[in-house]
Amino acid sequence: MRTVRASRLPWHIFLGLYTYALAVATAETGLMEKLTFTEMRKHSDSTASKRSTETAVANGLGLGLALLGGVVILAAISPKHQATLQRKSVYSASNSKC
Repeated sequence: MRTVRASRLPWHIFLGLYTYALAVATAETGLMEKLTFTEMRKHSDSTASKRSTETAVANGLGLGLALLGGVVILAAISPKHQATLQRKSVYSASNSKC
C-alpha cells in the first residue's frame, strides 16, 4: 500500500501546484478585468486623470500576487523540500505495522 502511495506522490504534488497556479491565474484575470472596466469608465469622463490610485493599488496587488505565487511554487519544487519529503516517506515506511 505504501509503495502505491509513494509512487502517486509526484502526481499529487504536480496536480496540487497546477490547481494553485490556476487559482492565481484566475485572480490575476479578475484584477485585469476590474482594471479594464475602471479604465473604460474613466475614459467616458474627460476630466478624470489617466492614472489613478485605484489602478496603482490593483497593479501592486497583481504584482504581489504573481510574486507570491511564484515563491510558493518554487518553494514546493525546491530540492531541499523534496529531500524532506523523501526522509518522511522513508521514516513512515520503516514504522509501518501493516
